[in-house]
Amino acid sequence: MLFVSCRRWWVRCLAIAILSYSSVGQLRADDPPSAVGPVMKLFQSGRLPAERQGTVVEMICNRGNEHDLKVVFDKVVQPDGFPTDLRIKSMGWLSDAATTRKVKPAGDLKALEQLVGSKEPALQMAAIRLASTWKDTGITAALQTLAANGKASPELQRAAIDGLVAIGDAASKETLLKIASSNAAQDLRMKSIAGLVGIDLPVAASQAATTLETASPQDNPAVMLDAFFNRKGGTDALAAALKTRKLKVDVAKTSLRYMYSVGISDAALSGVLSEAAGVASDPPPPTQEQVAKIVGEVVAKGHAARGEKVFRRTDVSCMRCHSVSRAGGQVGPDLSALGGSSPVDYVVNSILNPNLAVKEQYVTRIFVLDNGKAYTGVVIDRDDTRVRIRDAQGKTVIIPTADIDEEVEGKSLMPQGITKFLTHDEVLDLAKFVSELGKPGPYEIRKVPSIQRWRLLAKPAKELTDDVPHLEHIRQFIVGSQPEEWVSAYAKVAGALPLEELRAGKTSTVLILQGEVQVNEPGKVGFKIQSTEKFQAWVDTEAFDNKTDVEAALEAGRHTITVRVEVSSREAPELKVDVLKPTDSTAQFEVVGGT
Repeated sequence: MLFVSCRRWWVRCLAIAILSYSSVGQLRADDPPSAVGPVMKLFQSGRLPAERQGTVVEMICNRGNEHDLKVVFDKVVQPDGFPTDLRIKSMGWLSDAATTRKVKPAGDLKALEQLVGSKEPALQMAAIRLASTWKDTGITAALQTLAANGKASPELQRAAIDGLVAIGDAASKETLLKIASSNAAQDLRMKSIAGLVGIDLPVAASQAATTLETASPQDNPAVMLDAFFNRKGGTDALAAALKTRKLKVDVAKTSLRYMYSVGISDAALSGVLSEAAGVASDPPPPTQEQVAKIVGEVVAKGHAARGEKVFRRTDVSCMRCHSVSRAGGQVGPDLSALGGSSPVDYVVNSILNPNLAVKEQYVTRIFVLDNGKAYTGVVIDRDDTRVRIRDAQGKTVIIPTADIDEEVEGKSLMPQGITKFLTHDEVLDLAKFVSELGKPGPYEIRKVPSIQRWRLLAKPAKELTDDVPHLEHIRQFIVGSQPEEWVSAYAKVAGALPLEELRAGKTSTVLILQGEVQVNEPGKVGFKIQSTEKFQAWVDTEAFDNKTDVEAALEAGRHTITVRVEVSSREAPELKVDVLKPTDSTAQFEVVGGT
């Protein structure tokens, strides 16, 4: 009886859905067939549970035709059509549909331009990105204003500049060139030049050379350099423009180090920057006789503790690509057990000649698109519509298959010659450290896991730093924070996080740090906190003050331990948090690592 009743209810819902789809969707005889017809009917019936709405909208955007997408679009632009988070996600899915399937909603789409002026930054950002994907010239004026607004957030400026590049008309180029050649702040000029790379490469190269010539060592050229790295012929154009310029030694070194840190070692640009920096050109790969000599020196003189410090240095960027104890980059192999399974000569060869033997799963591919953009990375997966790669910075890049003009095999993302920044003794120490990983002793794989990948709140609110925060502050400024407000920090192999790396010199400071634990089976989870500094701790939002041994009953899912550390000016301040399973616990969990 219950089955019959449910069946009648479903038939009634389906009938309502069909009528709704016919009227709202405005189906005509010559409309293309929909691959999501039944889903659309359910979606428009008004009987879809709220918790299923996001999944259904994503399915429609992934497979629907232009009329299906128009139904979603109309909901997005209605203030009360979707919850804010679903409006933002839906705009991302609509953008993906336009990029990968070349499909966008039918009819008039000008309503999106209202969202470009939204006072809610996340909503505004999503609208800008979608309108840019659709090359909507109606937002050009708004983008010009945002791009030149020094008070706008860096993310919003970047989105505005990307939008001008996507639209690519004369007005967009004129705006970018005006900012690039103005007396604006260096970071804004560099962002504008990055945009020009996609419109006029020779002009962009000339402007970049001028900007680098006047830059100080404190200016970060990463955004601008990335644009040249991701453009076919970009590094050669920049190298040619720099040949007639005189860069400050430290600016050249900063640019060169960044270039190597993201896996770029193009000969022309490397040569120009190396000469300006006063460092040697890339050395040739060592002969086997040279490797044998270095191996002997590593064994006799290498110092693993000093080598770990070299490994962690930002200019060497080992942790950008490699992880140890599952914390660090995911581009190259995890090195936790490398020393226990590989001889020292293999380690030396891997450092000095990274292209000698690249494992199949880490072979890179270079994709050149029909618009001139070029991407290098390790393929994660691919299908008929898109390829997903992981680049040297650990970012996932989605490339529409239809846009690929050329695909070739690349080199290792660890560039040849990165050791040019190291002294001979530092190379020995680095090799010694890597060769000890996984062996019994201080660098063995530990049985008790620690928080290895921490997240550091980059700009904590005064409510968190001036005094011990209360629960509402934790909810507002930590639980309510956005992912981009945090940066990664990594513990050493033995589990201790060196806090001196996170403070400014010897200056006392307050740090907000957060580790994560994935609980697969609920139960009690223990945290053993060891710190040289005064601290307070919270598991999720439950306060444990300065207790060193903490237990919390956790349900299945992702959980956080937040530690507020008052770092003094002492030498070598540290924080270590082990994650334990109490003897009477049924919990199954793992510490979250990654980048």
